[in-house]
Amino acid sequence: MMRQTRGPALALALSTLFSSAAAGQSIALRALPSAEPAPPLAAVYRVVLQSAWPQLQATAGCENGGTETVQGVLSRTPGGDYTGTFTRHTRLLFCGAHGPRAGACTLVLEGEGQVAMQGTIVDGNQVRLVWTPTAGHAAEVRGACDATFKEGLERMYLTAAHGVEFRLPAAGAGPRRESLEGYAWVVAVE
Repeated sequence: MMRQTRGPALALALSTLFSSAAAGQSIALRALPSAEPAPPLAAVYRVVLQSAWPQLQATAGCENGGTETVQGVLSRTPGGDYTGTFTRHTRLLFCGAHGPRAGACTLVLEGEGQVAMQGTIVDGNQVRLVWTPTAGHAAEVRGACDATFKEGLERMYLTAAHGVEFRLPAAGAGPRRESLEGYAWVVAVE
């Protein structure tokens, strides 16, 4: 004769299953690493961006390259992003042919003025800066290149947006300088 013990055995199996799942969850919750908060950012940063463009010799006395500096103060907005008006100084050098039928020519673009700087925090202390020239920004293009090319270069200089990304130092940290990976710029931030 066989005795049935399904009731007590089923109760034991269910209690073991539920207690094991609860124990596993509590162990898993205790084992999760805590996320490190982003360092506190300063309300104001002084930023200097210096171009690190390649300087290429086309022919003797003829160079492609130049330099540009963009500098100013970023201030935090109520929404947590950053904004500022920066000063830009530029000297662009061009030497070569532009277009399939154009002959070789040289030109120099010199420009300066204010740019509107917008900084968006994209990840903890990573900021994406985008700047565009403001009204009154000036440029002068000199050289032997075609007038249409010179006018187009000047128009682009006076209207195009530019951008970079880099880490902001934590509030109270000392000045930092770095070459930006993926961008032809060096940034100094304090």
